[in-house]
Amino acid sequence: MALLSLAACSSKQKPADDAVPPAPPAIPVAQDESVETFVHYLHPANQDLRSWREMAPTVRKSLDYVKKKPQNALAIQGGAVKITWGEMRQTLTRLLTVLPLLDRDPSLFTKHFRWVRIDDGMKYSGYYEPLLHASRTKKGRYTHPLYMRPPDLSERIARHGRYYTRAEIQNKQVLAGKGLELAWVDDPVTAFFLEIQGSGRLVFDDGTTASVNYAGQNKHKYKAIGRLMFEKGLLDKPNMLNIKQWFKENPSRIHEVLNWNPSYVFFRFGTGARGAMGELVDEWMSLAVDRNYVPLGAVLAFGVNMKDVGNKVTPMRGIGFSQDVGGAIKRNRIDLFCGASERAEYVASKLDAKGPAWVLVAK
Repeated sequence: MALLSLAACSSKQKPADDAVPPAPPAIPVAQDESVETFVHYLHPANQDLRSWREMAPTVRKSLDYVKKKPQNALAIQGGAVKITWGEMRQTLTRLLTVLPLLDRDPSLFTKHFRWVRIDDGMKYSGYYEPLLHASRTKKGRYTHPLYMRPPDLSERIARHGRYYTRAEIQNKQVLAGKGLELAWVDDPVTAFFLEIQGSGRLVFDDGTTASVNYAGQNKHKYKAIGRLMFEKGLLDKPNMLNIKQWFKENPSRIHEVLNWNPSYVFFRFGTGARGAMGELVDEWMSLAVDRNYVPLGAVLAFGVNMKDVGNKVTPMRGIGFSQDVGGAIKRNRIDLFCGASERAEYVASKLDAKGPAWVLVAK
């Protein structure tokens, strides 16, 4: 499938058996698509995999999480589907068993699993791990600080309900000179989107790299910049890419517009993008969900027509795992983790569409 470059996974081992049959020509995903049609066009290459068996480490992350839950209890009381933790454990165990067989016999997806359709489908969006150019000291073009969690954050929030606003931190520099600078980056706009994503990777000017993760927030309500730019007549159809382009064309207004959002996020050095299970999320497989609508640990078949680089609409049909949550992910919304690359940023920035989804349950 054109969506995903197999060159990017050249380091992966080839399957031990014969070559995986090629993916059929992709057709757009339909909202009312049947299970039979979905499975016919389902293929590991859709998710940048050489074989379904390469999905096993992601499956085990969910299985390890589900095993710790009371097996007879419902994983969710209401929401899209009623399922016990034990049923999810059985489903994940069954999937691990059949993964080596699916390349040659995709019909096992329907022979071994019930497909429980989520009514009205899902609204899909995407998230990614931003790459930021950084320095360990303030110099040259590296003038924008990323702050670590202030030691008085909890105390001040307990006393006042909130910490300093973005404008107070950025414009008044109330944290400057306190040794809280984790790193210095060259672009305040990319740093802003790092806050939205919650984690990212720093590429330092000395050639080293480091991951940064969410470490706290100032408790001011998040206000979507894109929506505000639309309401104020600055952009007609805001998304991450054209918002960045607008800032390139209007550099003198960067801080003015960013400060419309008083929320501010602090960071720490970490080990990569981690989901609500505490595990690293995996590109094209890990999904952020509303855990009151779809339980963490569930196996989902998901389909959506995505816009790839060059604005080309490309169908994505995949097997995903609810392994993360998000403040903006409510009810029938799925946020697909797209990885850490310029292409991941493009796809995540453009992804805003509806499509079908099913929860898989072992028969």
